[in-house]
Amino acid sequence: MHRDTVMDGGIYVGALFFSMTIVMFNGFSELGMTITKLPVFYKQRDLFFFPAWAYSSPTCILKIPSTLVEVAIWVIMTYYVIGLDPYAGRFFKQYFLLLCLNQVMSGLFRFIGAIGRNMIVASTFGTFGLLSIVVFGGFIISRDDVKPWWIWGYWISPMMYGQNAMAVNEFLGRQWRHEFWS
Repeated sequence: MHRDTVMDGGIYVGALFFSMTIVMFNGFSELGMTITKLPVFYKQRDLFFFPAWAYSSPTCILKIPSTLVEVAIWVIMTYYVIGLDPYAGRFFKQYFLLLCLNQVMSGLFRFIGAIGRNMIVASTFGTFGLLSIVVFGGFIISRDDVKPWWIWGYWISPMMYGQNAMAVNEFLGRQWRHEFWS
């Protein structure tokens, strides 16, 4: 792909946005698993077997290996195929950013599942939360177009931080160091 115009940069940002969206949707599966495990959690809590942190910590820790594999497969399949910066350091930075985003979204959906306690309610809140995060992420509605009373949505969206970090990671690369034509 070319790197000659601002439109070419927009295509690359779109590819980065799509990568982030795919990784974010991987966390949605945590919703159903959390709701399935809730009766066991409440039974153990009511009988004073374990505190809440002792029950939730293993779930977070055991999710790490599967996240490493999921994100590795996605980044390996897409990074060089899209034509992003060939420097290996930027490859691993993108891998780390997507890894962190997947962990954040898994934690968010575990939280929504625990608050919802019902698959219908949790799915509704999870879908609304995902929609809000994507809309306020800075790609669909740019920061300049967000109304002043909604700017807090931009600043709390984890996608905004990931999108900015991935764009900086890509566009500070050697291949983008030249003047652009409109």
